[in-house]
Amino acid sequence: MKTVLALAVLCVSANVAAAQPKVAYGEDNRIDIVDSRNSMRKNLASSTATQVKNGNLTLSEDKASYALKNETLEDFMLKISRTWWDPQGKPLCKGEKFAKQLSIGNCSGFLVGNKYLVTAGHCMTSESDCSGAKWVFDFKKGEVEDLSLEADKVYSCKTIVSQKLSNSDQMDYALIELDRVVEGREPLQFRKEGKIGLGEGVFVIGSPSGLPLKISGDSTVQANGNSVYFDADLDTFGGNSGSAVFNARSGEVEGILVRGAKDYTTYTRKDEDGNSYECQGVNFCEEGVTGGACGGEAVTRITNVEIEKKIAEFEAQTESEVDNTVENVLSDSEVDQAISEALAALDAAELQ
Repeated sequence: MKTVLALAVLCVSANVAAAQPKVAYGEDNRIDIVDSRNSMRKNLASSTATQVKNGNLTLSEDKASYALKNETLEDFMLKISRTWWDPQGKPLCKGEKFAKQLSIGNCSGFLVGNKYLVTAGHCMTSESDCSGAKWVFDFKKGEVEDLSLEADKVYSCKTIVSQKLSNSDQMDYALIELDRVVEGREPLQFRKEGKIGLGEGVFVIGSPSGLPLKISGDSTVQANGNSVYFDADLDTFGGNSGSAVFNARSGEVEGILVRGAKDYTTYTRKDEDGNSYECQGVNFCEEGVTGGACGGEAVTRITNVEIEKKIAEFEAQTESEVDNTVENVLSDSEVDQAISEALAALDAAELQ
């Protein structure tokens, strides 16, 4: 982003640790799904999911719904700012957007098959990342204010189909299988060859800072020479990691939001009594992408995931394992039959 928030602050929370920082360029144009006038984008949001740690969800006794942890953005930011040298922490500055909304998300993801979801590789580095969180659809304004969400909108990660997180080439993606087929939502369309052009418009849908889903647009591809990723001036934050980045013209997924600059910085403000105090607020690259701390947000090209190929290979392997299991079951049945025949022969011998 621009000015760097203290590293110690960012290391306190599991949410921030998993979701790499991003930034706002120019004006912060994030909006809630319900506030968008673009029907295409609102429809795409229905196939977007928020990763929520298990500890932030509580299943009801009748298993019909999940209770959501009541932690707002201002609660969360104050919590992660506390250190041993500053136990009081720094509050969120007054007037910051979405301060009173829930902030319990960890990463974002999007549907690419009937039970397959794509996210960032750094959001899914181990099986514990898979089992330690749920994937929540319709985590958005208008659905979560009562701190409850229907259980049929919440899915578990069953297995990691394919994942890569590389320092050498900056590859960063994960493809996972959910615990069941996702009903009532269409897999997103994604680019299968070639690449988006320099200067083309893009937008993103995800959960910045773990907030309910936001749409952020009015952005363009700023650098396009790398085969692994491209850079754009998207207004994205920690929690947007794994978000789909869409072609503004076609609505096709062009990539996965994975990296960016810092989110928040410390400001000095005055309270009602005229006393100075420090608070946290969104950092802005007011001049857009200028390099260095305002170098743009990195987006893994979706073509690198090879989604169709990886799903086909995974399903073929799964089918093969099932076939082997069936063969073993048949062999066991034959053994059981042989035992039964032997026991019958013994019974016959005793009767003679």
